[in-house]
Amino acid sequence: MTGSSTLYSGPHWQRFATTDSDEAVDYIRRMYVDVTVETANDCGKDFGLRTIATQLGDVSMSRLRYSTHNRVETAPDGDLNISHATSGRYSLMKDKEEHRLRPGDVFLILPDDALGIDFDDVDVFATRLPRTLLEGVADTLDGFTGADLRFDSTRPISAELGRHWSATVSYITHSVLSDPTLVANPLITAQARQLLARTALAVFPNTSLGVRRHLGGGVAPQAIRRAIAYADDNADRSVTVAEIAAAAGVHPRALQLAFRRHLDTTPTNYVRKVRLARAHRDLQNADPSTGVTVTMIANRWGFTHLGRFSADYRSAYGISPSRTLRS
Repeated sequence: MTGSSTLYSGPHWQRFATTDSDEAVDYIRRMYVDVTVETANDCGKDFGLRTIATQLGDVSMSRLRYSTHNRVETAPDGDLNISHATSGRYSLMKDKEEHRLRPGDVFLILPDDALGIDFDDVDVFATRLPRTLLEGVADTLDGFTGADLRFDSTRPISAELGRHWSATVSYITHSVLSDPTLVANPLITAQARQLLARTALAVFPNTSLGVRRHLGGGVAPQAIRRAIAYADDNADRSVTVAEIAAAAGVHPRALQLAFRRHLDTTPTNYVRKVRLARAHRDLQNADPSTGVTVTMIANRWGFTHLGRFSADYRSAYGISPSRTLRS
């Protein structure tokens, strides 16, 4: 794809191309969403599908170029497919409502309802988020159960939020997916997955928005101590709020509230603080003459944005990470 050779490079990116329409439909069904083809290449254009795709754990991200006209109906499986249209013509139809897209628009393929899609000569960047990831993130919200999560519109809540989704995907593409070593780091991959899921919940209308928040019951001090111990012991791997809550024997929402009330933080921020302390320890113990760098240690503990890491580090320890490494 033009202009993509540098950005989409590395062994973690997989390319696929075909001029066979049946192979193309099979690929769409396997990678995105099951579809029934109603019209295929009725304009007599030269057909071609080209894609480049990668995985962040169970999240798939890909760029797709489809060079002809098709009309399909989706048979969704509950996963969330969000796309940023770069060029071409797209129309989404549900019941009697039609959503016509322009280049630059962001749209959602409904995860629970069939949708008619009419597209012609399109170029899109698509992200597929598994239902389990979204429900897990939604389940940490006060007053909401992840199993009740539903999306009911193909449009973002606002154009500004649509741009926010595109900016988030761009950040992950340039900051994480551009480096195979970061993609292979489970801490960084987990944070990227969580960021995409939280952003999707904020950008598109869904049942978790506007829920009346409630305080819930109290959490015993022993449960908080169990949560802290679990976070301390598992900071070197991907760990979710749901896992910490399970180790403490409480509901994720109750744990969130307890951390805010008693520790003035969240479980996620507490884990981040522990990882910052581990990075501080490694910087103190490292020998720069062996080639170790601040970036290497920051990435080891899941920090991909070196500027933000340095600012947080200086705020916590009153010194820059590079100076710690050299001292």
